[in-house]
Amino acid sequence: MQKISIQIAKNGNPVPLWNGFQLHSVYEPEKEGAAQAEKFTSTVENFSCPLLVLGLGFGYHILPLLGKFQQIYIAESNQELINLARAESMLQPLWEKCQIISNLQHVPHLHQPQIFLLRSEIRFQEPFFQEVQARATMPQQNINLEYEQIRILINFPVYGGSSTTAQYITKALETSGLCVRICDHSPAENLLYHYLTKKEQNLSLISRLTDLLAETLLQEVHNFQPHIVFFTAQSPLNNFLLEELKKLDVVTIYWFVEDFRRFTYWQEICPKLDYFFMIQRGEFETVLEKHCPSVWGWFPMAAEPSIHRQTPLTTEEKGFYGSDISFMGAAYPNRVHFFHNFPPEKLKLWGTGWSGIMPSEYQIPLAEQRITPQQSNLIYQATKININIHSSNSTDCIFDPKGDFVNPRTFEIAACGGFQLIDRRPAIKELFDEDTDLVCFSTIEEALDKINYYLKNEKQRIQIAENSRQKVLQFHTYQQRLDKMLQVILQNSPKITRRISNEQKIISDCLKKINDPQLELFLQPIKAGLRCHYEEIMSRVRSLEGKMEKFETYLLLLDSFYHGE
Repeated sequence: MQKISIQIAKNGNPVPLWNGFQLHSVYEPEKEGAAQAEKFTSTVENFSCPLLVLGLGFGYHILPLLGKFQQIYIAESNQELINLARAESMLQPLWEKCQIISNLQHVPHLHQPQIFLLRSEIRFQEPFFQEVQARATMPQQNINLEYEQIRILINFPVYGGSSTTAQYITKALETSGLCVRICDHSPAENLLYHYLTKKEQNLSLISRLTDLLAETLLQEVHNFQPHIVFFTAQSPLNNFLLEELKKLDVVTIYWFVEDFRRFTYWQEICPKLDYFFMIQRGEFETVLEKHCPSVWGWFPMAAEPSIHRQTPLTTEEKGFYGSDISFMGAAYPNRVHFFHNFPPEKLKLWGTGWSGIMPSEYQIPLAEQRITPQQSNLIYQATKININIHSSNSTDCIFDPKGDFVNPRTFEIAACGGFQLIDRRPAIKELFDEDTDLVCFSTIEEALDKINYYLKNEKQRIQIAENSRQKVLQFHTYQQRLDKMLQVILQNSPKITRRISNEQKIISDCLKKINDPQLELFLQPIKAGLRCHYEEIMSRVRSLEGKMEKFETYLLLLDSFYHGE
C-alpha cells in the first residue's frame, strides 16, 4: 500500500515520506536538491535537449534546473504525492514550466532526452520509470498504414444494448475501409437469457456456454487471421481465449461501455488486454492508474450518422410518434419516480417495463416492445422535448450525483436533430455547451419549468437542437472515436505494423515469382488486407466464370503465402 505523509525538516521545509521513507533530506532539503542538480548538470553537454526527471518528490532537485532547460518532463505515478506537491506554494514555478507524466499512455516521444533520476523514489517506482524511459526514447513507429491493410474481428455481445453498439462499431470501421468480420453470438441469446432469468441461476451452464462461445471466436480467429480483435461490454471471453490471442500476436481491445460501479467484471479482464477503453472519467481513471497495466483511455459514446439521422416524416409518423414530451428507454426505478410528476396527456413513454407500473392514463405506445433504432429516430424527431434521464436502480436518489459518463441516447437524439432536456451531469461539460447545444435540469421542478418554457419558444428550441446536431456530426461520431482509438493502437503496437509489412512483402514476392500481369489485375479489386486471405481469393476465383484456367496460379499464390516461400 502506498502512503504519503509530510514531515517538517529542521529548516522548516516540508518533506514527503513514502511509506515512512524520506524522499529528501529532513535537515536541509533545498541544499540537498541544489547539490543533486549541480552534480547532474556537470555531466550535461547539451541543455537544448529535453529533460526527463524520474521522480517528483517535492521538487527540491528540479527547481534549480528550471532556468537551464526549455522542456522539462517529470515522471511520477503517485497521484497523492502530485496533489500534495501542487498544494505547496513554493512549487508554483515548477507547474508553470514542467509537464507531469503520470500515465504511461501519455508518455511523449523525446529526442535524445537528458535523464535525471531521484534515487529515493526508485524502490517504489522502478518498473514505471523504466517503462517511461523506454517509451520516451523509443523510435517513433511508422503508423502510415492504410486502413484497408488491417483485418479486425469484432466479438459481438450475446444480448443487450452493447449489441447495438457493436453494430455501430462495425459500420464505422467498414466505412473507414478496414477489413472487418464479426463473430455473431445472437443465436445463443435465448439460451443464455433462459439461464440468467431462472430463479436459481445455473452458473455452471452459463460458464460452459461462455467457454463455447469463446471457442467459436477462436475458430474465427484461425480462419480470418485478424490483426486486432475488438470486444465490447458483455462480449463472451475467458482467460484461455485471451492467452491464445496473445500467442497468436493478435492485439486485443475492449471498449467498456458500461458503468464500472454497476458492472464490476472489468477488474478480472482489464489486466489481460492490450487496450482497455472506457466511457467514464474521474474515479475510474484513478482506479485504472493504480491497477490496470494495459494501455487505457477515455472514449465516450457517440452517434452513427448513417443510422441516427434526420428523415422526412409522414403525417402518420408524426401522429403516432409525436408528442410534446417523450422518453425512450427502460423503466428504471428512478425514471418511474421521475415521470410520476409529469402530466400524462403530454407525455409518451417508449420502451420496456412501463406497463403495469405507470397509472393507466399514461400513454405507452408499443408497450413492452423493443424499440428499433429506426423507430427511435422517428420518436426523437417527432417529439418537441425529448427527456434524457440516466438510469439508476435507486428511488431515493433520482439523479446520479457522480454523473461521470454520458449515455448513447445523448448523441443519438442530437444526431437526429431532436431537442433534449437532460439531467445535469459533470461529464456533459466536456462534450456539450449547456443552453447552447442542450438544456439540463437538476430537479423535477427545474425540468417542469424548462418544459413549459421551451414548449412556448419553438424557434429557440429548434436552434438548440440544430446546434447539438452539428456538434455531434463534427466531433462525436463512431468513425471519429474509432479513428482515434486506431491511432493510439497503431502508435503503441509495432507488432501490427510488423505483421502487415511481412504480409505485404510475401504477397509482393509471390507476384514477382509468379510474374503474371493477369494475376495482379485479379488482385487489385481485393482489399490489401484480404489479398492473402484464402476465402476471399477463392470467392473471387469462383466469380470468374469461364476463366478457371487460372485456378492453379491462384493456388500457387496461396501456397506461397501460407508456407512463407
